[in-house]
Amino acid sequence: MNHPAASLTGEWSGTYAYPARAGPTTPFVARIQDQGGALSGTIIEPTAGDGPPLEATISGLTHDGLVDFTKTYAAGAPEGYETPVDYVGRLFDDGTVIRGVWSLLNLDGTFEMRREAADETPAAAEEAAALSDEEQ
Repeated sequence: MNHPAASLTGEWSGTYAYPARAGPTTPFVARIQDQGGALSGTIIEPTAGDGPPLEATISGLTHDGLVDFTKTYAAGAPEGYETPVDYVGRLFDDGTVIRGVWSLLNLDGTFEMRREAADETPAAAEEAAALSDEEQ
């Protein structure tokens, strides 16, 4: 189910995959700030081999359950990481999943990002505290 009004602010765990298994499925962690549909943030992912993790910034937009952002690797990234990567996806599962495609020059693939459900509501927190009190 789509959830178009959900804020994307938070930490997301994801993977991206290459077409026809042209490369490894790569995990990443995204930290996103959503300010009224304007997206910014960072992505950290492993580098091929034994190098340090790669860092990138993201900027983009979200509207009506659609997500569109560009990932730009930080200065000093290894050769081959100079070109920004475009990501386009859709929000699913009550705002906890984004699925879509990424594209870079003549290459594209798929991605999926997940986050835990939004913070507990005050009522849920009170209910958890009450259960804890009953157990004592």
